[in-house]
Amino acid sequence: MYPETGLVLLTLHDGTWAASASVGSDVVAVIVSEDGKTAYLADSAPGDVYAVSLPGLQVAWKQHVEGAPFGLLLDHERLFVSLFSGASVVELDPLSGTKLATDPVPAGPAAMTVDAGGHVVVAGTRGQLTVIGGGQLAAGNGFGVAEAGGLLWSADYERAELVPAGDDHRVGLPLPVFPFWLAPGAGTSLLVAAEGGTEDTDPGGVFSFDTMTGSFTTLATPKDPDQVLFSGSTIFVAAHGDRDVLAIKAGMTNVWAPGAAAVALASDPALGYLVVAVNAHE
Repeated sequence: MYPETGLVLLTLHDGTWAASASVGSDVVAVIVSEDGKTAYLADSAPGDVYAVSLPGLQVAWKQHVEGAPFGLLLDHERLFVSLFSGASVVELDPLSGTKLATDPVPAGPAAMTVDAGGHVVVAGTRGQLTVIGGGQLAAGNGFGVAEAGGLLWSADYERAELVPAGDDHRVGLPLPVFPFWLAPGAGTSLLVAAEGGTEDTDPGGVFSFDTMTGSFTTLATPKDPDQVLFSGSTIFVAAHGDRDVLAIKAGMTNVWAPGAAAVALASDPALGYLVVAVNAHE
């Protein structure tokens, strides 16, 4: 039912399998267009980006960008792609895949977000956040970035800490795990997906961090949680090491798509799907 690498569609209301398709060979990220009709995938090792129609799962275009594409972001009718080994962010036309611009950034660019001022911000593994078209902000040495409680937050992977951008204040995680992915949660909360010491076999942690009080709630401890996502009233987790997706709502946790090597997630409320990128080789 599930491909080695590619896309899986689950219904948003209960996680029922709807469709699957093999795409690429090393998929690591997925996002969905605002109208819900297109999914974009980063295929890391070959250095490709795909546009795939929804719900039909037909490839609309493929663009070779090199540089190990890592993060994806749609903003101002452009598809931003961070190139982890390319020290740059490439801007593509979402309709055709045509390369529109390349933005140089420090080595190891990873996840991206848009700040309160509408600027694209790129997380970096050299201890900074880079504002496209602007400057840099001191940050954690890690892969994640998200805005919560009016602040941009970064993750320091090796030190197991959260770091607000441009601030020397650091917040240690409640467990000895390593923060990989950050996402905005309900209200002013920040969601954190953190890996265990041995990525695929040790328990990691998924937390909700209250940015106002500084308190943590541990939501789950799956193996290798690659991404956490808040959609509607549900928190979804790509639990790659456990080969499933967790759906956490009102204190209850359900396991969706058992056997799927989930690495990335995107919500498609327009069509009623949770779009899951799977990669059994990651």
